[in-house]
Formats: sequence, C-alpha cells, structure tokens
Amino acid sequence: MIDKIIEGCLKNRFLVICTFILIILWGVFSIKNTPIDAIPDIGELQVIVFADWPGRSPKDVEDQVVYPLTTRLLGTPGVKVIRSGSGFGIGMIYLIFKEGVDYYWARTRVLERLNFATSGLPEGSMVSLGPDATALGQIFWYTVENGYYCPAHPQKSYAQAGNCPIDGKPLIASQYDLSELRSLQDWYVRYQLNAVSGVSEVGSVGGFVKQYQIDIDPNKLLAYDVKLMDVLTAVKRSNIDIGAKVFEGGQVEFIIRGVGFIKKIKDIENIVISSHKGTPVYVRNIGSVTLGPDFRRGALDKEGVEVTGGVVLMRYGENPLTVIKAIKKKIDELSVGLPPGVRIVPFYDRTGLIKRSINTLSEALIQEIIITVFVIVVFLLHFWGSMIISIVLPIGVLIAFILMRIKGVDANIMSLGGIAIAIGVMVDSGCVLVENIYRKIAERRAERGLPKLPAEEREEVCIKAAQEVGKPVLFALLTTIIGFIPVFVLTGQAGKLFKPLAFTKTFAMVGAAIIALTLMPTLAYYLLRGKLRLAEDNVTSRFLFRIYKPTISWALIHKKIIILITCLVLVIGGISAVMMKQEFMPPLNEGDLLYMPVLLPGASLTQVMDVNKKQDMIIKKEFPDEVEWVVGKVGRAETATDPAPIIMLETIIHFKDQKLWRKGMTREKLIEEIQEKARIPGVSPIMTQPIRNRIDMLATGIQTPVGVKVFGSDLNKIEDIAIEIEKVVRQVKGAVSPFAERFGSLPYFEIEIDREQAARYGLRIDDIQEIIMTAIGGENLTMTVEARERYPVRVRYMRELRDNPEALNRVFVSGMMGAQIPLSQVARLKRAQGPSMIQSENTLPYARIFINVNQDVIGLVDFVSLAQKTVNEAIKTGKINLPPGYFISWSGQFESEMESRKKLIPSLAICLAVILLLLYMAFKSFSSLAVVATGIPVSLTGGIILLFILGFKFSTAVWVGFIALFGVATDNAVVLVSCIDDLFRQKTPQTIREIRDAVIQGGLLRVRPAMMTTMTTIIALTPVMISTGTGSEIMKPMASPTVGGLITATLSNLILVPVVYCWLKEIQFNKAKKLET
Repeated sequence: MIDKIIEGCLKNRFLVICTFILIILWGVFSIKNTPIDAIPDIGELQVIVFADWPGRSPKDVEDQVVYPLTTRLLGTPGVKVIRSGSGFGIGMIYLIFKEGVDYYWARTRVLERLNFATSGLPEGSMVSLGPDATALGQIFWYTVENGYYCPAHPQKSYAQAGNCPIDGKPLIASQYDLSELRSLQDWYVRYQLNAVSGVSEVGSVGGFVKQYQIDIDPNKLLAYDVKLMDVLTAVKRSNIDIGAKVFEGGQVEFIIRGVGFIKKIKDIENIVISSHKGTPVYVRNIGSVTLGPDFRRGALDKEGVEVTGGVVLMRYGENPLTVIKAIKKKIDELSVGLPPGVRIVPFYDRTGLIKRSINTLSEALIQEIIITVFVIVVFLLHFWGSMIISIVLPIGVLIAFILMRIKGVDANIMSLGGIAIAIGVMVDSGCVLVENIYRKIAERRAERGLPKLPAEEREEVCIKAAQEVGKPVLFALLTTIIGFIPVFVLTGQAGKLFKPLAFTKTFAMVGAAIIALTLMPTLAYYLLRGKLRLAEDNVTSRFLFRIYKPTISWALIHKKIIILITCLVLVIGGISAVMMKQEFMPPLNEGDLLYMPVLLPGASLTQVMDVNKKQDMIIKKEFPDEVEWVVGKVGRAETATDPAPIIMLETIIHFKDQKLWRKGMTREKLIEEIQEKARIPGVSPIMTQPIRNRIDMLATGIQTPVGVKVFGSDLNKIEDIAIEIEKVVRQVKGAVSPFAERFGSLPYFEIEIDREQAARYGLRIDDIQEIIMTAIGGENLTMTVEARERYPVRVRYMRELRDNPEALNRVFVSGMMGAQIPLSQVARLKRAQGPSMIQSENTLPYARIFINVNQDVIGLVDFVSLAQKTVNEAIKTGKINLPPGYFISWSGQFESEMESRKKLIPSLAICLAVILLLLYMAFKSFSSLAVVATGIPVSLTGGIILLFILGFKFSTAVWVGFIALFGVATDNAVVLVSCIDDLFRQKTPQTIREIRDAVIQGGLLRVRPAMMTTMTTIIALTPVMISTGTGSEIMKPMASPTVGGLITATLSNLILVPVVYCWLKEIQFNKAKKLET
C-alpha cells in the first residue's frame, strides 16, 4: 500500500502540489482562529450552586439551606463528589463532575434538580446557579479609582499629579468617595463589561453600596404608640409606581402613571406611619434617615488605600486572549464616559502570562526550524535537497494546527510544546527519504555517466528509492506515535495538562508522515538536479566516514570492552536515578504571586482591613525594585466563584521586569524575603499563585500540596482532632508550617426565647424573631429606583440602642393590646462559641489541615506515606483521639502524582511491549529484535544522567519526556539493521571478516542519515533547553530525556547495535561451521 501511495503521488505530481497549497491556506486560517491560553484548563469540571440568606449564621445556613440542598443534589448523573461550604449569610455547593461530561449538559442536570430541590427552603433564602465559568475563568481584575484630570480636557485621566501634557495646566485630583465609585462600578462599568462577548459574569468588590438607612428610636415608638411592624409596612407601601392604563383626549392617547418611587431622603422622612391623637406620625418623628453604607463582607486595598473594583469571569470554552482584548477595548470606550479623573486600572491580567508563555514557545519553534535547516544543509551540502527536507517543518506545523482546530485543542504552552519537541523528529523521515533518493540519483548518474537523467528514468529512480525506505520510515513514525499512547491514558490534572501535548506531537508526526510519503518524493523529482555529490565526495560524509570507520572497526574487534562500557553507563544511570528527587509537576511561573494570610476566626472586618493595609504597604515599601503594585482583597467578591470568608486575605503581587530587580535577586529568594518581611503575628500565610490556587482548591479543596481532612458529625470534635494531627505532622520530616483550620471559635451572641414567658404575653416565636431580625440586624425592606440605579432602604434601631447586651435587653416587642415588652422579659441573652465556616463533602462535615512540604528534602508521595504511618501510630497509641464515626482522608497534589504513576507505569510497559511486537513484525527475527531493543535501556540511561546533571526532579513532565524518547530511540537502529539485513541477503558472508565488512558497510551507508536525524533532533531542542521564559520550567525537564537519551542512543545505534548484531551473526556463523564439520 505504501509503495502504491508513493508511486501514485509521483505520477500525479501536479495534483499533489495543488493539494498541499490548499492545506497551507487551511493551516494559516487555523492558526489565526485557534484559541490561545497560557495553560490547558486542568481544573475539575464544576457547577456551582450559590445560596444567599443574608444575616444568617453559618450553622443556620448549613442546617436549613445547604444540607437539604446537598442531599437532594446527591445522585445527579455524572457527579463525582459534592463539596459545600456554609459561611455567614452565604452557602456554596460545588458539584464536581467526572471527566468527559459535557459542561452544559452538567449545568442542565443540576438545573433540573434545583427545580424541586429548592422547595421547602426557608423564606428569604435565594438559590441560584453559579456562572458558566471554570477554575481558570477569573481572567481580569481591575480597580475603579480616583486619579487626576485637566479641567480643560476632563475626558483624559492620569495616574499621577503634574501638569497637563496638552496645555501644561496643573492636574486636579478627583475626589469621589468609595460609595460613589462603587455605584459607578455596579451600575455602569459592571454591566457594560458583562455585555462583552465571552464574559460570563462581572463581580464587584470593595467600596460601599449606598443604602438609605432609617434608624428607629424605640422610645419614640413608645411615645407615639407605634409598632415597629407598622413602620416596616408603611415604608414598603410608600415606594411604588403604578399604571392605570390610558385615557383619550383630543384624539391623543395618554398613558397614565402613578409616580410614587422614593427619590431622596426627604421622601422617606415624609412617609406617614399612623396618627397619634389626630396628628400624623411621620418616619422623621420616630427616627432619623441618612445615606450610609450597606452591610459588606468584602473590601479591596491598593498599597494601603481602600478602593473599589471588580473581577471578570470568562465563559466556559471561550478564547481568553480574545475576551481580554475585547474587555480592554470596552474599557477604553467606557473611560470617555467616566467622571473626570476616575480611572479603570487592571491589577490582574491573564494576557501577560499568555503572551509570555506563547512567546517562549514561539521563539523556540522559530529557532528550532532555523537550526534544523542549518544542520540539514551542513550534512547534505545541497541547497534544494535541504529545502525539500526543511519544508516538512512549516507544512507539518500547519497540518498540526488544522488537526488541533478540528479536535478542539487550544494553543498553549503544552500544545505548542508538543510541536516543539516534535520539530527535530519531524524531519527524520525526510532526512532518510531524501538522502536515499539523493544518493540513488547520484549513483545512477555516475553509472550512466550522464550529467542529467531522462525524466522517465529520474521518476523511476525516485519511486524505487522512496519505496526502499518508505516502510521503515512509516514504521519509525508509527513507533513514535504509539510511544505516546501512555499519555492518552492519563487522567486528572496530568491528563488534562499533557494530552494537548500528546495530541499536537501526534498531529505533527502524522503531518510529517503525510508529507514524507506524498510531497517529498514529488519535490525530489523536481528539485534534486544540478550537481549531486556521491557520499564519498561530500565533505561532511567524508568527515563522518573518517571518524566512524576506524571506530566501528575497532569496536567489532573489542566487543567485550563495548559491552563492559555499556554496562558501566547503565550502572551510572541507575545510581543517578536513585539519587534523584521527585515531584508531581515543575511549578509554572505565572509571574504574579498570590499571598494568602488567614486570620483567626472572630476577627472583625475592620481588623482584617487594618492587617491587609499594613501588609500591602510593607510589601510595596520594602521591595520597590521588584514590586510594581500590590492589591489585597479581604473577604469575597460578589460572585459565586469566590467563597472567601472575611478572615482570608488574597493579595496579588505584580512584579516588575526581572532586569530591574536588585543584583543577585531570584524569584525564590524574593518570595522568602516577602514572607519574612510581611509576616504578622497571629496570621497564617500561604504563598501560591492565582491559577495554581484556583486549580488546587477546586481539585481537592486544599490549597497546599498535601492536606488532611477530618470527617465527623461534631464540629468541635473534628476541630480538636485536626489540631492534634497538626501537632503530630509537624514532627514529620519535610513538613513545613502545618496549619489546622480553626472554625469553631467564632464568638456568637445568642438570644434564646423563653417559650413559656412568650406565651404569657401572647407572643409567637416568629413575632419575637421578626423584631430581632429587623430591630437588631436591620432589614432591607425595598429598593429605590433612581434611573438605572437601585439602592436598598433599611430599617434598624439606632446604633447606641443595639450595640451592647444591656441595650439589646431593652429592645421592645409588641405584645397583645399594643403592649411594648422588653426583650429581656421573653428571652435570655448569652454569649456562645460557634463555627465561622462549615465545610462538608457529600454531606459530611470536615476540618482541614494544610501542609506545605519541602520537596528538596522528600518527595510528596514519600512524605504522605511517612506522614500517614506517623499519624496512624499516633491514633493507635492514643496521642490522637479518633472516636468511632470519625475518620481522616489525605488529599492534595500527591493524589494526582500517585494517579499518574498508576496510569503511566503499566501503560509504559504495554507501550514498550507493543513497540517490541512491531519490531518483531518488521524483522520477523528475535535476534534482530534483541539487537534493536538494546538501544532502549541505553537511551533511558542517557536521559536520566542528563536530568541528574541539570538538577531536575522526576516528575510527570519528565516521564512524558521519556515517553517521547522511547518512540524515537530505536528509529535509527531499525533503519540500520534493515540496511545490514539487505546487504546480508544480497551476499551471504562466507567468513568472519566478510560479516564484519558487511556490518561496517551498513554502518557507513547509514551514518550520515543517522547523524543527520539525531543532530537535527538534539540541536533543534537546544532553544528549549536554554530558554528561560514562562513555560520553560515544564518544557526543559520534558526535553531533557530526549536530548540525553538521543546522545546515548546514537552512540548505541552506531556502535553497540552493530557490535551486538555482528556478535550474534558470528555466533550463528560459528555454529553453522561446526554443524558442517
């Protein structure tokens, strides 16, 4: 079949060229329209259900909303696990789906369940589906802040004071307060950005939401004989517009409106509640009306100054680069309409990470192509022959992008990395094929003594020469593709991260195979003209022959020494492997840093804000050469994707270009210094990166590499167990700052109703609870309608009458016959302790212990094994009290590492077995199979030794590199052994000398293409090996096994393989001689 394809293409050359012109055009279109991101979306497939029940304690939210919802959502098709969290006034339910489930199908299933799951929930609780965004959806954060402007040109705003660049006049600072900026964000900026194509949601954070506040004086309620419920009813009924259809007058139809919406404070003050002794009682008579801030659970700080801002969430499946570009364009349009001096300033923008990642790989790809072309020219010393081989690179890349677009694979550091590590291998088939055609044409010319072959004869030579190596070339490509099968069986984070790489490398190799068997022979027919040098006339070939011939001749005489050296190399590789450390994945440098200190439960928003401001100012002040800006978030943004409590700080640190840093400063050293300088007593810090944090939290609910979950029914008990485990784990080798969550120590003030006393006064429980909720907590009764803006109207007792236990005791409850009863008469007020947050998994509450691990000391899997053993021993000895019904579970990145190992090791074994089976099918000889297979352990050893020298750790990225190596390690050996077998079939050796001469001749015939293919692959990977940009942290460990392995594999293929082949042939020859005698 291969022979027919080659022959058919050479006989239909014009059709082949036209087809590839169309492929090139299709490829260019695919490149321009392929989505681009920094890394693949390796997060779990999640659907968020958000529950809002303002003012309610975490326990109330858990017991009455989150737990019932979770039990009804259990059993949703495709769900792997359901995690939930109940905080103050909010609840989050995360449904994590299995791999392969369609995202919008999953959302539809959850929505179906919610139709009946929300029935029976308490009045006032609101349940909604979270935005259709993933863990990587938070692509853009910004602040809306004051700046400077020129009165003559107010449409332009500036970051710093100075003179107007247009007319030289002094700039004026804008003076908008946080309430005004938040209104601008909520009612103008947010909706405009949400309208951008590809945006799922825009969440606001920071500043103050404007609120009309009615502060009631209970003493005046008594004086005017007014009940609090009367006030609530009057306010609600005084904020309404109505319609009364139409009337006709003078042949004109008039729409009738009753205008009654609240517009200003005076409108509220003039609301009539009732009458007292014939005189109307207004709201102003029983309290005061002011504008103030609504209750908030989040704030934003920029270098010590409080600001307001927002986060943009990208819709699932969208192109982040395109979406961010559209967002920035929209911001430019919005800026013209902003008040003078107000600016929208990004402080987290995924664009930088994406562009740095893509640039790193793009530069490496371009350099690889240039270097590869240069190497080919040096070896072949024929310009057009070199161009024929080189053309496989751009067209092969275009074919890869066509298949990427068809398959839906985005362009990112992993998918482009697959093409990058394939570049050198892609030309291997071309090198072998074109070199063979080149040599055959040159030999035929020499035989015929013609400067140019006739067209028909040239076509015949091209067909036979291409067919001669067509099958070995295709076989070599097949083994390369099969070698990547283990990557396709990976699941979880590793699978999502490396499958794009496996796809693109496979696509590139398929493209290379198609080009080699169809286009190259056609181009060789047209372009291999002019002066063609025989191998012995080629300078590069003569140089290789001069070195290789005496070397292989000596090796065939001293076979035992070669075998001994090989064994020594294998031993060195084994020792290196034992000494190497392990990790799941080399960390990707995202550029920005996320510093996440956590305060103890009970800290107020004011205290947390003070800590955040102090910390941000320290970081900015202490590191002026490295830090460009610092923005800290306290609590949560108004989006279902942000569940952070107010005790959690999330500070994004954006660095300057590393060239501007202090001399000798590295990222690792800088992180250590920041942690040291910004450390605050009583605060537990976690240093991570924005994307990494989101992925880890979604995958396991743990922000650190290792975590322990303690499950049980009693929250206080599981917290005690967690603290005991923290103390034990702290002693384990490699443990860094273990920290157990403390969520059961939040101070509560409980009002326990005395049912008997309430009954004596004729009061129901809900009568008292309504007063507690409204008078003490405050209730948003209605919303004002002010053009496009909406603001709540809140009723509450005056602060001084509700902010201490004595005042609370004097809160009045309206009893029968209008009697006003102090709260102390019907309820007991007491202090208590309660949870600040309740986490659960599949309805079971749990506490978490976060553990960082020093992976320079011990690998994650080894640490977990040691820590599990230590904790189990502590449980047995009673050091950790684990009652019946309570259990622990270990989570974190190590789960992905263990899962990768379980998948990779057996699949690698199967893959090697398949490759060996293919080798046997190719040679139909166990001896030839054994000869070729000797290169596999030698190449593996070379990869290990180079990794050890460069100081890399064993990781999933490294194993993927070895998988790439296995596919190409035997390629040259296959072609070499096939060539020697052909020589033996042409002429059977009669002596040991003839056997060795045949082996030497085969080696000399293949040394140039072998060195050409090897050097193109090794040198092509040099740009990746020396790269320092974003993404190089993953690509360098992945490329190292191929580089190191091919160095030793080349020596093995050109020296060890001929030696072993010759040895076996000599043994067979001697046995045959003995039988004859």
